[in-house]
Amino acid sequence: MMTTQQKRTVLRRIQVLQEDIGRLREARMKIAECGFATASLASGGGSKSYTRLDVAKISELISQLTSELAANKALLAGSPASAPSYVCQTWF
Repeated sequence: MMTTQQKRTVLRRIQVLQEDIGRLREARMKIAECGFATASLASGGGSKSYTRLDVAKISELISQLTSELAANKALLAGSPASAPSYVCQTWF
């Protein structure tokens, strides 16, 4: 059973992931329009500039973040098998 603090941690991470996925999708669309884009991700790294050469990299990052988002949602639904380490550390 997750504590309230653990649920808050997971919910905050879900929010950050959703924001980052949205920013990366916007950047990918802007690259298609004008050839370059800049995106600032909440999960770290600051602002980065991307070009057409980075589209595959952006798509891979979106895929990874989407997988992590699904794992966090499953965790909230009661599946501890997919618990990320930042949540497990606060369980004991």
